[in-house]
Amino acid sequence: MPSITGIAHVELSVRDLDASTAWYAHVFGMKPVWDGEDRAQGIVARALLEPESGLVLALTRHDAVAGEAFDARRPGLDHLSFAVSDRAALRAWEQRLTALGVAYTPFEEWSHGAAVTLCDPDGIALELYVRGAAQA
Repeated sequence: MPSITGIAHVELSVRDLDASTAWYAHVFGMKPVWDGEDRAQGIVARALLEPESGLVLALTRHDAVAGEAFDARRPGLDHLSFAVSDRAALRAWEQRLTALGVAYTPFEEWSHGAAVTLCDPDGIALELYVRGAAQA
């Protein structure tokens, strides 16, 4: 079987490309690295790079946007999870989100890991996550 070497990028549909770009840059420090447009498909897109991890997040605005906010209960994306190094990093993210005035769900500990959750301007569910049970 051919191998998969990783995720090339994640692409999210957004209502306002510039507002979403500004939000991801402000909250996560992502930088725009590519802009594109396909009039035949009715889309304008932008790729953002998170410089520490090399993660590429693409944002696409469709001319035929439904205008509805994201809902994780519909088929498709449930949430997008960003990995962090440890629980101390999660606590640091809580401090950053508080300082930025970004609403979030505080640190939650589970049997498989821990997370802080938030939503982007379109209501897309995001998670900052560390894998593994807490050490006793």
